[in-house]
Amino acid sequence: MFWLIQVLWLTTLAVANGKSLKHVCVFGDSFSDQSRSHSISNGTYPGKDYQEVYPPADSAANGGFQWPFYLGIYGNYKIWNYAVGGTVCSNDITPVTTYPDVSNGQKAWFIQDHVVNGRLQLDPEEFKVIVWIGTNDIGIHSFISNDQPNNSSMADLADCQLNFVRSLHSIGARQFVLMSMIPLQLTRLYADNPLGTIYWPDVTDRNNTQWHKSAYNYPNTLNRLIRDGVSVLNAEFKGDGIVEYFNTYALFEEYYNNPNKYYNGSLPANVTGHCHQCPNPFDWHYCDIGDCTEDERDSFMWWDELHPSEQTGRNLAAEMNRKFDGKSKY
Repeated sequence: MFWLIQVLWLTTLAVANGKSLKHVCVFGDSFSDQSRSHSISNGTYPGKDYQEVYPPADSAANGGFQWPFYLGIYGNYKIWNYAVGGTVCSNDITPVTTYPDVSNGQKAWFIQDHVVNGRLQLDPEEFKVIVWIGTNDIGIHSFISNDQPNNSSMADLADCQLNFVRSLHSIGARQFVLMSMIPLQLTRLYADNPLGTIYWPDVTDRNNTQWHKSAYNYPNTLNRLIRDGVSVLNAEFKGDGIVEYFNTYALFEEYYNNPNKYYNGSLPANVTGHCHQCPNPFDWHYCDIGDCTEDERDSFMWWDELHPSEQTGRNLAAEMNRKFDGKSKY
């Protein structure tokens, strides 16, 4: 009931003021990053009003355009994409890499772009914040491979996301969407099989079955904590803003279980294989050998052993746009 009151409050306020959603600010990792990680790697570090680099000049981790690009097209939104491949919610909790994390580095970019003399320049009624993070926080080189710091817990990961929302709320943001983790156990990287991947080539130093079980357990645990945390935030804000939960996990299960509805390339829909191939997992120079063709790409749910395909991204963007319109069950 409290959640319904908040929705009605925001809707009424927007209608009364003639406001509509114009901007979407995205924070996250390689599931959303278009080109920031590549910009960091090549030395052209992203600065104020950074312009994304798109294909054919550069491709994202899905082999093409990332889902926020399509969200901008489907909803006619200006997209501010702060996501960085390989990163986490906080480098202090799970220091997997040194890339700008959500709670510090990416937040700093947001402030650089939109806060002047301590005042938010975006109209809170005209922009949403989307947070999609967690895959690297719990993945290899962290919880799943049992490499997380001794003082880091799943509760810390959830608190990081919730505190990030609180921090942007204190700046003036009022509309948030927290996206759940996907079913990682469906990816090749975390499948229960004896084959190496470009992300972890040596299978002799891992327990495949344990990884597979952890790839089910950790995302579901974090998702539950985040979902419960959304209720806490909404109660905390007392109508002065709204936080929504987007069930990405259930949506990806829908893609996996009903692929013919979502994948329309020149091959039969494929949710177990992937388009991008690396025949020798110990040497990335062999990657691209045996990749699917352009016509075949949209048949695949996955681009590589971990990342969703561009077609999955289109489907995701369409569903998120429905979420914004109040028409999504996710």
